[in-house]
Amino acid sequence: MVEGLVLGTSLLLTPVAVYTADESLRGYVQSHRSRNLDLLFHAINPLGDGKVHALGWAGVALTGYLLKDDALYSLGKWGEVSFLITGITTLGLKVAIGRARPGVGKGATYFRPFSLDDDFNSLPSGHTSVAFSSAGYLFARSRNPWVRWGSLALATGVGAARIYLDRHWLSDVLLGAGLGFSIGYFVGRATVK
Repeated sequence: MVEGLVLGTSLLLTPVAVYTADESLRGYVQSHRSRNLDLLFHAINPLGDGKVHALGWAGVALTGYLLKDDALYSLGKWGEVSFLITGITTLGLKVAIGRARPGVGKGATYFRPFSLDDDFNSLPSGHTSVAFSSAGYLFARSRNPWVRWGSLALATGVGAARIYLDRHWLSDVLLGAGLGFSIGYFVGRATVK
């Protein structure tokens, strides 16, 4: 239920953002860059790197296995599954959609479908989808408000970093967030005991 609502909302907002907000938000953000914001967003950006999530969830599962802690092992194992489903889905969409990244200079409405060129793999944002996949998964699995809302805050920071660093449009981040959260939340709810 929740995952469907989140995904549906992001699917509705993504095209709206393409035609109403992407270009103007990019212009605003790029004209208001600063050294402090550069430092902040360069520090947050790696939290969306797929390698960080793949190794992180594998580490949780391995720790659970070594400690013979079934709950920790399950958390890590299903977190890894959530990451893999999100990553594969996101990569497939990026290639199929073929949207130009902001820095390419083609504008928010330029698409080259089925391109393997990274310059045309902007939609959806992979860093954002991976970060929100972990956040959605933890939101479903944990009852601790610090874990739930903290993971969402960090994922939101990753999405903001992708826009600030001129790697993605707002609409890329919206779709990545909705897709990632929905997959993570679904896996988390389906695997909670």
